[in-house]
Amino acid sequence: MSTPASSWVLRAKELPQPGQLVLVYVPTAWQQITVAAFKTPTTAGAKHMFVTPDQNGVNRYVKGVTHWMSLPEPPSDPS
Repeated sequence: MSTPASSWVLRAKELPQPGQLVLVYVPTAWQQITVAAFKTPTTAGAKHMFVTPDQNGVNRYVKGVTHWMSLPEPPSDPS
């Protein structure tokens, strides 16, 4: 399902596709809006998760995501 880039989606109502990069909103974090990928849980009882790579390329879980939205299209002319 494609979500317009300008619409925040409540995480409890809908989730992005596995591996999809999205903007996530975490109201309790220092950096409230960041880019993360949705990761399908691999263990029983685990909740849906969002991850973002750290400076070493290691995926770190983003906790407290309440909303997400699709990334906007990049500019057509990079200059």
